Amino acid sequence: MRASREPRSNGSGTQPIGEAPSARASGYRLLADSQLEEMHLAALEILRRTGVRVYEPEVVAMLGDAGCSVTDTSLVRFPPAVIEDALRWAPSRVPLCDRTGQARVLLEAHRTYFGTGSDLPNTRDLETGERRLSRLSDVRDTARLADALPNLDFIMSMALPSDVPSTTSDRHAFRAMIENTAKPVVFTAWDESGIDDILAMAECVAGGRDELRMKPFLLGYFEPTSPLQHFDVVLRKLLRMVDRGLPVVYAPGAVDGASAPVTGAGSLALGTAEVLSGLAIAQLRRRGTPFVLGSGSGPLDMRTLVATYVSPEFMRHTMAIAELAHHYYRLPVWGFGGCSDSKLPDMQAGIDSTLWTLCAALSGANLVHDVGYIESGLTCSYEMIVVSDEIIGFVRRLLAGFRIDAETLALDTIHEIGPKADYVTAKHTTRHYREVWYPRVLDRRGHGAWVSAGRPTAVETARAIARETIANHVPAPLPNGAGETLAAIIAEADARAAAEAPASGG
Repeated sequence: MRASREPRSNGSGTQPIGEAPSARASGYRLLADSQLEEMHLAALEILRRTGVRVYEPEVVAMLGDAGCSVTDTSLVRFPPAVIEDALRWAPSRVPLCDRTGQARVLLEAHRTYFGTGSDLPNTRDLETGERRLSRLSDVRDTARLADALPNLDFIMSMALPSDVPSTTSDRHAFRAMIENTAKPVVFTAWDESGIDDILAMAECVAGGRDELRMKPFLLGYFEPTSPLQHFDVVLRKLLRMVDRGLPVVYAPGAVDGASAPVTGAGSLALGTAEVLSGLAIAQLRRRGTPFVLGSGSGPLDMRTLVATYVSPEFMRHTMAIAELAHHYYRLPVWGFGGCSDSKLPDMQAGIDSTLWTLCAALSGANLVHDVGYIESGLTCSYEMIVVSDEIIGFVRRLLAGFRIDAETLALDTIHEIGPKADYVTAKHTTRHYREVWYPRVLDRRGHGAWVSAGRPTAVETARAIARETIANHVPAPLPNGAGETLAAIIAEADARAAAEAPASGG
C-alpha cells in the first residue's frame, strides 16, 4: 500500500507555533484500504483510457515529453507511471506562515484548520439584514472579523466586490484582505496578469521573492473544469505559482448528475482523476511543488436544479477524498465546513454548519474553507461566520480527547470530598474550571435572565459580536511603505484595464 512508504519531506524547517488546532484521527473510515486502492486504480484507468483535455500548448508539450499520449492537439492520456512519479515528488507537508513570517498552519496528517470562502456575489447586510450585491468593504470587514475570531485560521475574500472594476477586482480584494488580517490568505485571481500583480503585492509585504517562497503566507486556489478539462487561463495561473515554488490547491468542483456521474463512486473516481492530472502537471513543471489535493462534489437536486452545498453525498465525497489523501496518497487535503444551503443564518444554517464542521474535523481535512457561506455558495453572512467560529470551537473541544493523569483523575479530591459534600468550592475546581468550554453565542442563561437581557436570539448575538469586532479590532500593520506600493500596483492595473477595455458604442 502507498501509505506504508516513508514520509516525504518538504525541505523546510518551518514548524507551527504551539499545538495544531485539530481533532485527533477519529478512527472512523468510509473506505477500507482495498477500496482506496480500487479508487486509485479507477482514477488511473480514467487517465490512461479516457484522458483529459489540456488547452495550454506549453503544458501539452511538457506532458508529451514526459511520456503522455497526445492526440487531437489537446487530448492527453497519462501512463500510470507519470502519476505515480508525481505522487512521489509531492511533499506530504505544506507549511503556511502569517504575513509577519511566523509559522501558523502546518498542513499534514489530521491537522485541521478552518477559514472563510471566496468570491460570493451577494452579502447579507450587517445593518439591514437584506441581501445585496457584495462590496469591497465586505472583503475588508470579513477579513477583519475573521482575523479576530479565535477558531478561524486562514482567510479568503468571502465577497466578490461589485463596486470596483470587475477586471481588477481580484487585486482590490487581495489588498483588502492583507491589510485587514495577518493570518494566512488563500486567494483567487482572474488571469495570469492578476496573479502577477497579486504576487508583486505579496512579495512587497514579505520582503522579496525568496522570503515569500521560504515563508509563504498565501496559497493559490485553482480549479480544473469538470468533466476532465484543464483550461489555458487556469493552467497559466497554476504555472505562475509553481514556478515560484509557492503552494497551491487544485480542486475540481463537479456537480453529481450534471458534470460528474450521479453515483458516489463514479463522482469520486472522476474527481480523483482530475486532481491527479493537475498534480502531475504541477510536479512535472517543478518537482516538490507544495500541492493540496481536494475535490468537492455534491448532487444536483433534480427537483430544484440547484447544486446542493449541504447533502450527505457531498459530505461523504469530501470525507472519502480526505481518506485517499491521508491513508493512500499522504498529501494535504482541501475541505469544506461552516456553510449552508439556507437563505438566512437560521436554524437550518446552524444545522448545516455543525454537520459540515463535524464531518471535516472527523475526516481530518487540513484546509477547510467556506465558513460563512449561505444560499448554496452565493451569499456571505457575517452572522454565519461568527456562529460557525463558535461551532468550530465546540467541535475542537469535543474531539480533543482527555488528558488522563493524577491531577485530572482527581482521586485525592474525590476521597477528600467523599459522598456528601460538593465540588463548587474545591481547590481542584478553582484550578480547572476555566478549562471548560464557554460559548459567546449559544445561550446558557436561565429563562428569567434571558428575558431580562431582551430575549436575544443566536443570530442577534452573533450580529452584535460581528459589529463590535469589525469596529474595534485592529489587525497587525503592514510593513512600512507597503501600503503605498500596494496602492500603486492596483492603480497601474486599473489603468491598464481601462486602456485595454473596448470603446463603448455611440
